[in-house]
Amino acid sequence: MESIVNCQLMRYLEDHQLISDRQYGFRRGRLAGDLLVYLIHRWAEAVESKGEALAVSLDIAKVFDRVWHKALLSKLPSYGLPEKLCNWITSFLADRSIKVVVDGASSDYKPINAGVPQGCVLSPRLFLLHINDMLQIRNINCYADDSTGDALYTGRANISRENVCEYRDKLVSEVKSLLNGVSDWGRLNLVQLNPQKTQVCALTTKKNPFVVSPQFQGTPLVASVSIGILSVDISSDVQFRGHLEEKAKLASKKLGVLSRAGQ
Repeated sequence: MESIVNCQLMRYLEDHQLISDRQYGFRRGRLAGDLLVYLIHRWAEAVESKGEALAVSLDIAKVFDRVWHKALLSKLPSYGLPEKLCNWITSFLADRSIKVVVDGASSDYKPINAGVPQGCVLSPRLFLLHINDMLQIRNINCYADDSTGDALYTGRANISRENVCEYRDKLVSEVKSLLNGVSDWGRLNLVQLNPQKTQVCALTTKKNPFVVSPQFQGTPLVASVSIGILSVDISSDVQFRGHLEEKAKLASKKLGVLSRAGQ
């Protein structure tokens, strides 16, 4: 039954283009690599034109476990779903409980009002419906719960330092607005964001440093020399050298272990 509902629901959402085009996860014909290529193209294009980009990788804590049922169910009618289907999904999420098992000892069952059921084929679709309105915030792209925001400008040769400073101030302002929008969405949907694990990186090849410290929920974000997107580290000059070197070192260590084991 879940598989049938899941198939029909996704077909309806895709046919009517109700899922944001900036969501790449849990969708046919969309891969993590597609989002990675798109983001790198945006940033490289800005840098190669003597411009810059400012990217932020958001950390949403336990997002699948924090899908607040009340918020999710309130959004379903806005997608044009029939009342009977909305009632069925309400029943699907109702009366669920969890327990903790440690060393064979089990706690009592506790009722829950959040989280999509693990292992259910319908759960990824419900997650997409829950997070879809967050993508109305400008310049946010997602692969499931991996969310990346950015702001950029394209430059020109011999651009003055004063103009660069103006552009940089605008980038920081746009990123602040993006972070405020995400924070507001999280507060309305009871989703907890983790500013301490949120990354920000200035993507530039200019010699004068781009000092960035936008605040996210009261926590200053200090720019790093690289940013991790979908398990790939991208340096501030939009290169992969560090990522490839780390992978090569890891492969070398594993080959060394195999070599010693074979002797």
